[in-house]
Amino acid sequence: MNGAIQASFLRRPAEPGADSDGPGSGPFARIGALVHRRAGGGHHPGRRPPRRPRRRRHSALGALPWALLGVVAVLGALLAGASLLVAGCLVVLAAAATALGWHFGERGRVALEDEIEHRTSDLKRALSELEIAQAETVQRLSMAVEFRDEDTGAHIERIGRFSVLLAEHIGMDAEFCERLRHAAPLHDVGKVAIPDAILLKPGPLTPEERAIVETHAEEGHRLVRGSSSSILDMAATIALSHQEKWDGTGYPRGLKGEAIPIEGRIVAVADVFDALTSDRVYRTAFSVEEGVQMMREQRGRHFDPVLLDAFMEVLGMSGPDAREQLRSDPVALVESTLETFATALERGDAEMAEGAIATAIEDGITPTTLHAEVIGPALRRISVLAEAGEIDADREHRATTITRRVLATLYRYMTGSTEPTRERVLLAGVEGDEHTLGLQMVHDQLAAAGFHTIFDTDLSADRLLEMVDSQSPDLVVVGATAPMAAESVELALRDLRSSRPELPIVLGGPAVGGSLPRERRGMRVLERIDESVEAVEDLLATAATTAPV
Repeated sequence: MNGAIQASFLRRPAEPGADSDGPGSGPFARIGALVHRRAGGGHHPGRRPPRRPRRRRHSALGALPWALLGVVAVLGALLAGASLLVAGCLVVLAAAATALGWHFGERGRVALEDEIEHRTSDLKRALSELEIAQAETVQRLSMAVEFRDEDTGAHIERIGRFSVLLAEHIGMDAEFCERLRHAAPLHDVGKVAIPDAILLKPGPLTPEERAIVETHAEEGHRLVRGSSSSILDMAATIALSHQEKWDGTGYPRGLKGEAIPIEGRIVAVADVFDALTSDRVYRTAFSVEEGVQMMREQRGRHFDPVLLDAFMEVLGMSGPDAREQLRSDPVALVESTLETFATALERGDAEMAEGAIATAIEDGITPTTLHAEVIGPALRRISVLAEAGEIDADREHRATTITRRVLATLYRYMTGSTEPTRERVLLAGVEGDEHTLGLQMVHDQLAAAGFHTIFDTDLSADRLLEMVDSQSPDLVVVGATAPMAAESVELALRDLRSSRPELPIVLGGPAVGGSLPRERRGMRVLERIDESVEAVEDLLATAATTAPV
């Protein structure tokens, strides 16, 4: 790609009635992965940026007024006939006052600078989080629209990923790409105004119905325009322009060539590719090869020719279809999902986290594998970052909240119409245990396998014994042991073994992110979350064979 062509990408044309604010240039970067790379040194929302070193200016000018005051005091004393001793004392006092005045003034100035810098940093972080929250709110609406029009909501997440890959490949700067990642999924938000009878019609549309569908671009623009958020501002531009065509035959305004904003041209390529290679209510998906050929035929007509060529290069580097390439390598698929999900938790980005899990399910990863290989390791990464002070308590809490919501969605997917027809299992989170999400995943797997589950957390030793007496479980799974509650838990387990020696006990321990009691003879230790069902079945089978007749 020559310099003139690359420069054309970096001129963002103004939307009619709006000012132009094109992004700056950057190197022509080659992208070799479908998912976002973890930021190596950038600042994430929720992570306090490093403070600049203090700039102490030991200027004599700051002390000059105090020195002049001292000199005047000494001269006044001499003129009044005071002795040299008195004058000397005044000189010392004046010098001390000068030094103290300068010292406290300098300290106050530095403290004020630090406070201003601190407040500015917090304000910037709050504004960044507010922008993402605004975009996420509208994305929820967009996901609701996609669930009407698509088999899953993963379509909008893929549009964001494909758009960012293309933008990075043509050299757009990091700030532009970050905004695009949040804004691109809102491209079809205007479909909320389209009646289901038209949007979900399995047959061809009439000219009147087609005209109604085409209003979604203007409707989407009206929905998100006028915001103070740069993300929603970009989303408004994309909503209005992603149906325009390079030759001027698109809608709603018939823009042509570079009069179409660059973000609209990028999303147009990503949207059409994903639409062609996905099932629709009126047709099945085209193969990737067929979709690519159909898009090539529209080079210079529907699509910006240079952008389309760049997109083909992106596909060439990641395989004809990045999704198919990852499906063929389950390890790479799990690793990429982990990176995306963990990054989403670090940033507090719920939509990105849920999109990663939705795409993984669509690509064939089982919920059990997601528990063990993605969600569990991502939570451990968050714990490490929190302990190191790299993310604050609010961000850690948000990561936990997002994960809880993801697990709830996965649980509904896993259980479906499953009825509890097997043994009763009590899952007990002990007092002080901060790793209840790990125990939640064990519970969800057992429930999906048909076990009758009873799940409770923050149980004291006495309460644990009471639960066993009242619920009469066939097996107990005890969560991680917190250090401060280790002794009481061990006493409870000892009493439990004494009163119910036949009751099988599984210790969650390392599998759910915590520690184990010292005394665990006769108890099964769960090594991995994805072995939960197998461990419970084995222990119940062993108990059945050793039970007295």
